[in-house]
Amino acid sequence: MKDGEMEESIRVKLAVKPDSKVCLFHARKDLLPQFMKGDLRLMLDWAENDCDSILYWLSPQDDLRDIMAHLERQIKPSERIWLVLENKAAKLEIERIQAEVSCYTNLHKGKVVSIGEGESALQFVLRKDAKE
Repeated sequence: MKDGEMEESIRVKLAVKPDSKVCLFHARKDLLPQFMKGDLRLMLDWAENDCDSILYWLSPQDDLRDIMAHLERQIKPSERIWLVLENKAAKLEIERIQAEVSCYTNLHKGKVVSIGEGESALQFVLRKDAKE
């Protein structure tokens, strides 16, 4: 797969549209060039209000509750947060994360997609009643 094809594939899978405000937290360095195209307003390791997409590479020592509580205030009501984790995380771990986030935030679990390099991205969006 050519670099351009990989880039489009990741951006399409994660619904990153041109001219979006995108925040990447702890992204793999080899992915950065794919997001640094001139059509995105890109932030690295920080987020401001009204983000269209937030991608957060989760590590075992991260405080999931604190991270998601903070990030849910940074996205536009109709947009999404993606938690990226290694595929070796068991399906039960993915389900635990989805249930935990849904329990203490206004975020609802969405789809899970494979983004290559042994990683999966878990999508979270604001619940319908929280958008109003």
